[in-house]
Amino acid sequence: MRVLITGSTGLLGKAMMETCPAAYSVISLHLHPHRGQGLTQDILGDIRDMKVLRDIFAKQDFDVVVHMAGISNVDYAERHHQEALDSNLGGTANIVECCNQFDKRLIYVSSNAVFDGTRAPYRETDPVSPTHAYGRIKVQCEELVMKRAKQFSIARPILTYGWNHPFGRQNPLTWLLDRLTKGEPTPLVTDVHENPLASLQAGEALWRLVGLPQVQLVHLAGADVMNRYELGLIVAETFGLDTGLLRPVDRGYFKELVPRPPNTSYVTERMERELDIKPLSVREGLTLLKQRRCHHHV
Repeated sequence: MRVLITGSTGLLGKAMMETCPAAYSVISLHLHPHRGQGLTQDILGDIRDMKVLRDIFAKQDFDVVVHMAGISNVDYAERHHQEALDSNLGGTANIVECCNQFDKRLIYVSSNAVFDGTRAPYRETDPVSPTHAYGRIKVQCEELVMKRAKQFSIARPILTYGWNHPFGRQNPLTWLLDRLTKGEPTPLVTDVHENPLASLQAGEALWRLVGLPQVQLVHLAGADVMNRYELGLIVAETFGLDTGLLRPVDRGYFKELVPRPPNTSYVTERMERELDIKPLSVREGLTLLKQRRCHHHV
């Protein structure tokens, strides 16, 4: 079976490449040229361009689309709302239309940003309640997929950490290692909670979902609910770095950032039962990533 992955150069796309089962092959669609891993068929293209998309769907042979392209920086989306809307909602509308026209199943990758963080832990059946522009856009995308797509699943990964491409946007792990390695004091919030998800486990979960069309909505998360400061302590300990550089602060410390919901942690029952994946603890996830580090340029 062949799978088209949009936005394949991000952290999750990279993790899917690294966890791709032998039975599958990948066509990788992304916006910016880069030196790829040589494992996949690479296509450069913009999901906002319907002509380009139709051409890809008409000429390429694949069964499923895993759609994760789009602006995902919460603070950028707040300041550049129209661009974030075009990238996410416009792009998703085009993908849905092509999937319907060419009879492909769609897996849409959403986010914990659809919740306001006041009623954790969240189940898939809980109502959405976004608090910022990015969260509202992701809700609009989910609604569009549910309403219009003929065959779909939606996955909502939470705070994902792992090895991104050198040219990619940093994530909580690489950002932290970068700062601690340089000996920089690093403020981390104590009043924002999630259950951090190792990128490789996220990749594995998405591949399971590819093979399970009956699962329409699933939350993807790790086993531990913790704040960013607690996560920082475990990262520093695991990689032998100085925990004394970490400073506990509250959300109000970062005046320039969009306020994050206080607790968007998930119930992972459906992930465990339907996808048959046991969520990793942060220590397990970091240990796995540490073992794989020699293969990556971080």
